[in-house]
Amino acid sequence: MSKRPLDESPAHSGSPPSEQLTHNSLLPINDLLSPTPEQQSTGSKKPRNFIATVACETCRLKKTRCDESRPKCGLCKSLGQECVYNERKTSKRDHSLTLIMSTLHRLETKLENVPVNVRNEIQALQTQMSRPPDGQTDMNTPGQATAAPRHDRQVSAGTPRTLIPAGEPEVFEFDERPNAVLANGLVSISFSQHGVVLWPGARKILPQRFLEAHEKLGKNYVIDTEMNRPPLPMYIYPFPSQAGDDWLETLPLAMIKGLSTAFFATINPFTPIMDKNFYFAFTLGAAIESGFGYTMESCLVLIIMALGCLAVHAHHEGDYPLPGSRGNHFEPPEWLGVVQEEPPGLRFFNEARRRIGFLMCDNDIQSCQFYLLSSANRVQSLLSANSPPYGFMGYDPPRCYRLSLDLNKPSHDVNFDEWEGDMKSRVFWNCLMNETILVQELHLPPSGLSRFEEVVPIPKFIGFETLGFVPARFSPADEIDDSFFQYHFLAQVAHRIILTRIRHSLYFYSDSGTFPKPAVNAELHHQLEQWRLNLPSGLQFSDIPPTATAATAATPALNTTSPQTTTASPNPNPISPHPLSSTTNTTTTTRPLTPAVAVAEAMLRGRYMIAKFHIGRPYLYKALRIPSLLTEDDLEQIRRGLQNAMDWPIIHGIFRDMKSCIPIKFAFCSQFFGQILLFYCIAQSPDPRVRGTLPAGWERWNQEMLRFLEDCALYSPAVAKDLELLRLL
Repeated sequence: MSKRPLDESPAHSGSPPSEQLTHNSLLPINDLLSPTPEQQSTGSKKPRNFIATVACETCRLKKTRCDESRPKCGLCKSLGQECVYNERKTSKRDHSLTLIMSTLHRLETKLENVPVNVRNEIQALQTQMSRPPDGQTDMNTPGQATAAPRHDRQVSAGTPRTLIPAGEPEVFEFDERPNAVLANGLVSISFSQHGVVLWPGARKILPQRFLEAHEKLGKNYVIDTEMNRPPLPMYIYPFPSQAGDDWLETLPLAMIKGLSTAFFATINPFTPIMDKNFYFAFTLGAAIESGFGYTMESCLVLIIMALGCLAVHAHHEGDYPLPGSRGNHFEPPEWLGVVQEEPPGLRFFNEARRRIGFLMCDNDIQSCQFYLLSSANRVQSLLSANSPPYGFMGYDPPRCYRLSLDLNKPSHDVNFDEWEGDMKSRVFWNCLMNETILVQELHLPPSGLSRFEEVVPIPKFIGFETLGFVPARFSPADEIDDSFFQYHFLAQVAHRIILTRIRHSLYFYSDSGTFPKPAVNAELHHQLEQWRLNLPSGLQFSDIPPTATAATAATPALNTTSPQTTTASPNPNPISPHPLSSTTNTTTTTRPLTPAVAVAEAMLRGRYMIAKFHIGRPYLYKALRIPSLLTEDDLEQIRRGLQNAMDWPIIHGIFRDMKSCIPIKFAFCSQFFGQILLFYCIAQSPDPRVRGTLPAGWERWNQEMLRFLEDCALYSPAVAKDLELLRLL
């Protein structure tokens, strides 16, 4: 209701007319907020005088109204005195306005830069597509732009660094046509193992029923299947069941510490997202003091306890003593019942999910750690957790993007020589390696995080130290030098760079049969060998791929009397900083000291074999498409590639029983899907030279890969679809 004009207002009347009253006989709200002059005159209070925002000192002392004229107010001018104004204190309202204006300015700047960025990306893409293929040892991608020069990572200690993305942003390319021909005449070969189905040579050999079933599933059936899977149950079972809604506050401290310690002893070493000292010194205490309230510390502790349940399962499966116990075998703790849930740790994960809803706008290091840990929980369990198509495999693009925004804040200086900056580096590289696997396997759009690869140094693992805090050690296995796992993680980072280089350098085909180039292939093999030879002594392994028999012999049966038992040349110092489970000579066999050591050693050899296999995959493409143009060198590359596609240690030995500890299960399932197809196509090739490249025992390895897929298909509908297709062969 608008205010009544002045000429229509009642003159000299103490009450408004009846038409101006509302249904409850009160003045309209507009008239109460903005009364007419007549209404003001009838009020009990006089109209409020003008109040100066900043009065001068003279007017303040005399308590008179200041007109705020500059440089002298009216009173000071009339008195001939000096007029002094004090600086006005900024209010919360001023701070809010400043924040709003700066945000608007940043948005305007980003919008102004959009056309320039788009134009630069188009020009870069045109340059990539027009470059002719190099003839010899150029390690740049045929058909892609040369990467920006690597930034110098040697900075002085204590010097903050402003992070500026290096090179051009990633350009996501997903050609609707399989095996699209680039402008330079080369055919791009899919790096994805699911893309083997689209290889022209493979489609000539695969059964028609297989191809028809694949067509019915759709091009992106893996993502579509995971998006349509049933959501995780949202119910929460308290522990014990009669504890009620406040069951978290009644949990024994021994249980909380036991699950947390199991996580740090098993999962965190090969995915070092958290700092153990900081967690036990601050994070855990803050969560307990808040009664597991709606804080980020509570979310972190809950997700770590969920992962701790999986870690306890791994100890039980492998018959390893839990951290803190004194025996040589698994001894069930009093609180083991909290772990016995399907999936393990669901009650803690759901409690964390309930709290994170109120904290999802946070973008600090703890928020990034929480989402990475949630991804790790889904990776270990092959669960989607209602965030398809990425979360079920450990990749969350929105969170990756948030991390890149945090690293790219205006005037955001990060000192990577201090603990906090080093923790950001650890989170960054964990996130980037997870993203790389999914982007390459499922043709997902990259988050842009890789643009910081050149400016974010690899972590130094700077330890968190606080006065009076000494981390507890429970058993000899806990005293394994952390550098063993730190070197392992750094070796993973270096391997990821080599694998990306393999993809950008070899995965192209030409009808002339002249690609891949032998010189490029030899250089990649050399770089991979240098990676293996330059590993620290505690991480060294032989380049001879172990057979299934050797892999089984390297891990004795679970009734071993001690987790450190050796049959010859015992180590005089069983608590070695870099323990080895592989043989130190032909007669020595040892069992890994802990599940984490078993994963670290298996992953290093496995990554080496994976890279060797992927170097040989373009030759497999060539063998299936134009077998008549194969040279003897090509056939040797095929033999080496197929040999390194067999007997991967991550599912051999102790991992036959300790399945809860196998990392990145979906990635291995995808690899095995493509390998089974490749072995089938090579075995059915019409060319006898191609069939002769099959290694001995490949049928047995096929059965082992199928068994692994059968185990994982119970938890992932996408893996179940892959298994249905393979059974049609």
